[in-house]
Amino acid sequence: MKKPVAMFKPLNKTKLHQEIVEQLKNRIINREVAPGDKLPAERALAEMFQVNRSTVRQALGKLESMALVEIRHGEGVFVKDYLESGSLELVQELLFKKGALDMAVFKNLMDLRQLLVPEMAWCAAKNRTDAEMEKIERIIASTNEQTMAAADMQLHHVIARASGNVLYVLMLNAFTTQMNAYYQLYFSDPDNIAETRRFHTDIAEAIRHRQPDRAKQIMQTVLASAAGKSVKMLAA
Repeated sequence: MKKPVAMFKPLNKTKLHQEIVEQLKNRIINREVAPGDKLPAERALAEMFQVNRSTVRQALGKLESMALVEIRHGEGVFVKDYLESGSLELVQELLFKKGALDMAVFKNLMDLRQLLVPEMAWCAAKNRTDAEMEKIERIIASTNEQTMAAADMQLHHVIARASGNVLYVLMLNAFTTQMNAYYQLYFSDPDNIAETRRFHTDIAEAIRHRQPDRAKQIMQTVLASAAGKSVKMLAA
């Protein structure tokens, strides 16, 4: 290894293996251990973390399932390049590397959202059921300034389900998980609340009348606006 795995934080006794996963994952994401590096042996890791070897084995198995390491029986555990093998499960770590928001990754996330979510709206306008339309209308009718952030997340979730594509639902869940804190900041501005209220009305109308192209355009416009405002708010 290029850098020793040492000076780990104390572990929470109720979830030992998961804390080992988090500490090793953070080191891999931050390139404190490089792709191709061999981790210390299972026994050595157990001594470093002051746990038994079965706990270390469980943690390493989790890291392997996340494609962060490769376990080569008889040889050891080797770090993989997460840019080649990783998944959306790593977005949170990339977004907040070393405890601070990485603006480049945030912009990447915004760009990906602007590509996928308008297509999701297009599919929803084409495929939605009457029951899903009723859910959209109930969300809009019950929304006020205090509940706008939660309502916006709920509305997007119903639109994702109405698309008929389960992968849109899972992708949106991934976006929502990473952007919860951003939502609260964004909706602290009354102008953004007003813009979102107009968006809800417009997107609901397009979906109600089964107008896929209009729904897509409405979603593209609001996401572009929100992305620009969000970058400015976070950079301030």
